[in-house]
Amino acid sequence: MIWQARAFSLRDAGLLASLSLVSLGLAGCDRNNADDLRAELEQRFFLGETLFFESKQRCTAAVFRATENDVKQGVVSHDDPETAQAAYRREGTAVFRRAGLSPHDLTDILLMSGDGAFGKQALAAAALVEGCLTKEISIGFKVALTRPGATLAISDALGGVIILDPVDRKLYFAAGDPV
Repeated sequence: MIWQARAFSLRDAGLLASLSLVSLGLAGCDRNNADDLRAELEQRFFLGETLFFESKQRCTAAVFRATENDVKQGVVSHDDPETAQAAYRREGTAVFRRAGLSPHDLTDILLMSGDGAFGKQALAAAALVEGCLTKEISIGFKVALTRPGATLAISDALGGVIILDPVDRKLYFAAGDPV
C-alpha cells in the first residue's frame, strides 16, 4: 500500500514537471506570427511594406503601408452601426467607416448600439496593446484612432482591431490580452 502511494506521488511529480515545462515553453511564444498576420490582413486590405511588427505572449502590434485607402473588393464596409454589429455577431469580423468620424467616435457609437460587442472588442484590443508599442508607434496609433474618415475593423480570428488611416496611408493592427 505504501509503495502504491509513493508511485502515485512520483507519477504526479513527473506530470507536474512536464506541465511546467510546457508552460515555460508557451511563455516565450509570440501571440501572432508576422507572415500569418500579413496574409490574413491582405485578404481584406491593400498592403505595402511592413513598417513595424512586435508580438509578445500578451500583445501584438503591427503597422503596414497602405497602398490603397479602401478595403478589397468583396469586403463589405458598413457605415451604419447596427449593420456593423450584425455583421460582427454573424461573422466575427466587421469593417465600419463613416465620413467625418474617427475610429474613436465609431467605437463610442458602437458601444451605444445594440449589444455593443463590436465596440467592446475594439476598445479592449486597442487598450491592451500598449506593451507592444514603441513610443513612436503609440503616437501614430493614437493619431489614427482620432483621424476622421479612418476605417475601423475588428477580427475575432486575428483577435485584434484594425485601423486604416487614409491620411498617413498606414494600416495599424493591435491585439492584446488581459494580464
